[in-house]
Amino acid sequence: MKKYIGMIFRPSNKGVRVLVGLLLVVLMAIQVTQCVTATPEVSELTIVRIGENEVVTDNQSRLEKITELAKTDHLALLKMCQDEFNRQYSQNGYTCTFVKQERIREKMSKEQHINVKFRPEPFSVAMLWIKNAPIGDSLVYVEGKYLDDHDRTQMVVRPKNGLIQKLVGGSVKKLPDGREAMKKTLRPCTEFGFANSIQSLIDIYAIARERGECIEEFTEGFADIDGRSCIILTRFLPERKDYPAKKTLVFIDVEYLLPVRVVGYDWKDRLSCNYEFKNVQLNVPFNDEDFTPAANDIVCKD
Repeated sequence: MKKYIGMIFRPSNKGVRVLVGLLLVVLMAIQVTQCVTATPEVSELTIVRIGENEVVTDNQSRLEKITELAKTDHLALLKMCQDEFNRQYSQNGYTCTFVKQERIREKMSKEQHINVKFRPEPFSVAMLWIKNAPIGDSLVYVEGKYLDDHDRTQMVVRPKNGLIQKLVGGSVKKLPDGREAMKKTLRPCTEFGFANSIQSLIDIYAIARERGECIEEFTEGFADIDGRSCIILTRFLPERKDYPAKKTLVFIDVEYLLPVRVVGYDWKDRLSCNYEFKNVQLNVPFNDEDFTPAANDIVCKD
């Protein structure tokens, strides 16, 4: 015993090496334990083969359910999307780059790219055109603000022409569904957003089904939209004034369950519309200041 005590308090070179070695082993064990503890849990991604498609998902059972509904019941899948949106995203705003192209009075417009900020309550939209702006290149709409003489909410629009901007004092106020505004679009800004898109799709499906006129197919499979996996619903309708298109393709993001692209073809088999949401950032905590004209580089007198 005295021999070992002496080694500790008067260590030989060999004893020192042993003690140092033991200390290093202990330190390495502690470091490994800390590294394992600090490693966050990562959802396991699975490559699922569906027909000829390979889809990456972290929830295989939900993907299988989505696929089954795409084959058998488009309306049920859209209602599933609506429920998911209401549960996850309906309380906060989001940003995106909105791409749109529309056939207006038989003429196809150029593809427009628009940076958008959106907030659901009060319904607020700020749009900045970054490609192919129409008459105005920026607008702000906030439900309940900038009322006209009939208490209708107007949008504040910045003309894209610099000279006109100076002549009108920086901006003009227009009704979003007024005659002048609707010359350049099929849908006013008050119909923008995922909630409106989902509800519009549900309404048309429901009406067409009740009439026995809705043909639903799952023939396009899956597609990559803005780097995200989407499942494609194909719908055919007969020619009616209250139907938007003969053939409609709805691209649903399999993770977010959001319709990130809708493409329509008319009864002459021409492209009638293309709407696409890119660079989507969900649950953005906007405040009132974010939807003022000044915050969106629009000069407004009042």
